[in-house]
Amino acid sequence: MDKVLIILAIYVMLASCSTKEKDDSIASVNGKELSLSEIIDHMPDQIEDSLNFCDKFMEDWIRKELMISHAEMNLNIDLLDLNQKIEDYRGALLVYMYQQELLNQSFDTVIPQIDIKEYYENYKDEFVLRKNIFKGRFIVVDKTVPRLQDLSRWYKSEKIDEIELLEDYCLQFSKEYHFTDKRWQYFSYINNRLPNLIYNEEDFLQSTKGVWFEDESFRYYIFIRDYKIKGSSSPLGIEKDKIKEVLLNKNKIAYLKQLEDELYQNALAKKNIKIY
Repeated sequence: MDKVLIILAIYVMLASCSTKEKDDSIASVNGKELSLSEIIDHMPDQIEDSLNFCDKFMEDWIRKELMISHAEMNLNIDLLDLNQKIEDYRGALLVYMYQQELLNQSFDTVIPQIDIKEYYENYKDEFVLRKNIFKGRFIVVDKTVPRLQDLSRWYKSEKIDEIELLEDYCLQFSKEYHFTDKRWQYFSYINNRLPNLIYNEEDFLQSTKGVWFEDESFRYYIFIRDYKIKGSSSPLGIEKDKIKEVLLNKNKIAYLKQLEDELYQNALAKKNIKIY
């Protein structure tokens, strides 16, 4: 229903139920009134049940005003202090919203890779692995797929031609596969996909190069090219996203500080600041 028609219908309904002619007030709590126009201002443009929306809005408003009135009567509050806190909160909220708008409009979110690497090198000792990681391959196939004997050879191969055959095979027949030969991956990500959980990941990584497991329906192939145990130094590949976030936050702070300084200097130049 068109919003204009909804509004007219509500007006007619409320007019038939109200004896007030001086305004469009439809409810009051301890002298504070709720107007129909206030409800309409909050009504979505597209709404299926406008009457239900009005009833819900009015009930929520009444409940809120009752709580506010009860709080005012029963709390021992310094009103001057409360008003100051409200004004402080309003100011802080306005500044925050303005800063977010500035960041959305003109802040450069690109962090050069050289900056990420430099930060990592400067604080390398602080990056410690909390989980085991590895480089390698993980492949899951149905036990009925063809050429399982070839797969059992290819999945741990270092030969370029056989790796290409493996990738093509996985595209055709695998249920799931992950090739992380050149990037680090948390081993727990793979461990949680195995038919039986490996409880001692450290021993497994240290003693395993290539292995496969199976359940009633699937085979799970794991090839370990390289690994690092938790507690050791965490590589840049694992920490890159965290470092980027740190640098991004530092840049945001510097950017907003620069804007604040420029605003201050412009106000001084225009003599909009007076210090007595």
